Amino acid sequence: MQLVAGELRLSASDLVGHLGCRHLSVLDRAVAEGRLAKPTYWDPQLEVLRERGAVHERNFVQHLTDNGLETTRIDGVDISDAAVAATLRSMAAGTEVIVQGALRHGRWGGRADILRRVEKPSNFGAWSYEVLDTKLARETKAGTVLQLCLYSDLLERAQGLAPDYMHVVAPWSDFVPQTFRFADYAAYYRQAKRRFEQSLEQEDAPATYPDPTAHCDICRWYDACDHKRREDDHPSLIASVTKVQINEFAQHGAATMAGIAALPHPFSWRPERGSVASYDRVREQARIQVEAREAGMRKFEMLEIEPGFGLARLPEPSPGDIFLDLEGDPFIGEHGLEYLFGYLSSDDHGENVYRGEWALSRAEERQAFERFVDFVMARWEMHPDLHIYHYAPYEPAALKRLMGRYGTREDEIDRMLRAELFVDLYSVVRHAIRASVESYSIKRLEPFYGFVRQVPLPKANSALTNFQANLELGDATSISEETRVAVRGYNEDDCLSTAALRSWL
Repeated sequence: MQLVAGELRLSASDLVGHLGCRHLSVLDRAVAEGRLAKPTYWDPQLEVLRERGAVHERNFVQHLTDNGLETTRIDGVDISDAAVAATLRSMAAGTEVIVQGALRHGRWGGRADILRRVEKPSNFGAWSYEVLDTKLARETKAGTVLQLCLYSDLLERAQGLAPDYMHVVAPWSDFVPQTFRFADYAAYYRQAKRRFEQSLEQEDAPATYPDPTAHCDICRWYDACDHKRREDDHPSLIASVTKVQINEFAQHGAATMAGIAALPHPFSWRPERGSVASYDRVREQARIQVEAREAGMRKFEMLEIEPGFGLARLPEPSPGDIFLDLEGDPFIGEHGLEYLFGYLSSDDHGENVYRGEWALSRAEERQAFERFVDFVMARWEMHPDLHIYHYAPYEPAALKRLMGRYGTREDEIDRMLRAELFVDLYSVVRHAIRASVESYSIKRLEPFYGFVRQVPLPKANSALTNFQANLELGDATSISEETRVAVRGYNEDDCLSTAALRSWL
């Protein structure tokens, strides 16, 4: 969003952002109008995504060139008069492929990854153009379709003809586009666009609030919005609360975490949506968080024992027990990669032994998977009462994926699952204790059982970002030994923490 000659210039990202978070649009407008300073924000993972996106686009353009298509690239990254004019000249000349074409009509503008010529008459002659966008997501999201609709609308203004189709080229698709009919989505696009424009034109528009959304994790305004929520004691700070529950509590006069914690219990009302028990849990979670905050110390309490849940799910400890943690990245290669298999067990003297096996290729991933399964089967024979502990359901799901991907160790994985060898400590925790945490990640719980990491989390997160960036960009040789040591140390800490948590429970 930019203010040019007194007019707000808008882009596809502004439209998609508005649908995801109206408060984002308000903040961006304040920056454009000079009423607010743009925050300094740098996320190395976003930079990696941008670079991977650029590589994907270059590869697709090369694919088109190799197939004999004439291509031209519009210089620059802005939507200047010169860039728009250059794009129109290329379209008028009938260029087969225009890369980074600049389009603009009124306040709206954008840079389409690819404009591809189709043999359908338009104002330019016996041809016209359709939009292709190169996206990293394997499944096309609603925001991508909305972006394509805007580019198709701008194309219609330029060539006097609405394109029939719009396309997305996803990775690992052999450059075969996913195709969408513009007419199928045009009505929704026009409605979304109109509502956004109307919101910008309202002088007395209602104030927006930074409610948490899926966009928060990558938003440049995260720190400011998080500060506002904490300042207001917003209910979103309660672990596992939902938007529906927040709204329900607000209808009954409890619009803050402290307000929810102070509600008389049992409630004198029944929720319109959801069970009373779910609201009881939220109220109790708010209570313990508020009590801990006021006391200036961590707090936890045991929940009532339920057969088959919580602590009742914990088997008797065995000398053969294994504590498993996998490091994986869904953006490496076609199907993602489990690049580090980490597992902890005890030796004959009861001492912890950690194994961390790298898997930086498909062949190594298969070998590491097979070796882990073989290790479990051999240890299971020696210790028939062993279990495999993990935190959250990622590890068993990953092992099942690898079994299916490589068509190996099917019988062994099936036996493990049927014998219920896997014990998810996250599920145990959520039914066993209530703690003064904003989320029940294992790292938030570590202070309760006194676990101290060898690799500080800021250092570990930096190393993980660096490591995964190199793998995603196909440059594993550039990973330094220092980075490898930090990532392996982080994984070992996760295994040790899982073991410590089991012991504490």
